[in-house]
Amino acid sequence: MLWHDITIAGTGAWIPPIRQKHEPWDKPVDTRGPSLAALNGFTSLAVSADSSAAQMAARAGLKALRHAGVTGADLSLVAHAHFQDEDHFTPGTYLLRVLGGPATTAVEVGAASDGGGAALVTAAEHLTARPSAKAALVTAGVRFRPERWKNVEAMGHLAGDAGAAAVLTRGTGFARLLATAQATQPQLEVLTRARSEPDGTGRPLLVQVTGFMPYIEELTRTTRRCVETVLDETGVRPGDIARVVPIAIGAEVLDLLLGAAPLRRRAPATTWTSGRHLGHAGPCDVLVGLDREFRSGTLRAGDRVLVVSFGVGFRWTTALLEITRDPAADGPAGPPTQK
Repeated sequence: MLWHDITIAGTGAWIPPIRQKHEPWDKPVDTRGPSLAALNGFTSLAVSADSSAAQMAARAGLKALRHAGVTGADLSLVAHAHFQDEDHFTPGTYLLRVLGGPATTAVEVGAASDGGGAALVTAAEHLTARPSAKAALVTAGVRFRPERWKNVEAMGHLAGDAGAAAVLTRGTGFARLLATAQATQPQLEVLTRARSEPDGTGRPLLVQVTGFMPYIEELTRTTRRCVETVLDETGVRPGDIARVVPIAIGAEVLDLLLGAAPLRRRAPATTWTSGRHLGHAGPCDVLVGLDREFRSGTLRAGDRVLVVSFGVGFRWTTALLEITRDPAADGPAGPPTQK
């Protein structure tokens, strides 16, 4: 889908302290050799000891508003992407209370790890449908509690905590939204049905047992179709893309998804180089990646940025952006900081 006059005007990210992978929190160090997550390239993960997912999203949202020069009173919509938020059953309204204005509405986007990308499309659709709207805020927050996600490493990745945000405006931002493509493969939804373990404890998902590799052909085929769609609609060639921002799902998986035509990009040539240290932060991944790219000082007017997102369910969002002017950062990307 082609977009007209929809831009990103600001981004923000909130990363809690980084914990090295070998530091245990509830079990002895495993000395049997490298885990699948280690082989997939993960080195550490961000862990929130006190802030909830919605609180981290709110802090990222404040940074995005400041980056964009937008106030809560300017917002028409807050689109919040979340994943099993155990602290806030209605996190969208919490974000509305702390970030929104009197005429702002809020919705929650529950598309698992595709939530950040899906929320960008939701905000763009809102601005397109309401010409009087000045700005929309996209937020995402996730906190993977060990007691619920202690077995996630068996899927080949580490689950990191984070908050992230982006402000969308009509024509005033520094990154123009050129095109998006979305897809679903609902026959794979069986992988995300909660089940009980043999001893009756926990509710692991089937995908936590199988991982992604048994379905890699379908994942690769659908990812390629979404990428080809935005390239074909805009006439942009793969070689014209300056940055690729994928979800941080692991080097092995990303090499399979992006290494073939049309992109032919391997994980080290994407924002995975920073994502590997934060862990897979679900719906925050692509928003955190965009924030780091926009604040890096390396993007210039005319550069194209490709966002490649997918999440269990299974759902995909691909977005192509074009930098229209040098992003004005309110501080360097640098190491993650807290306030």
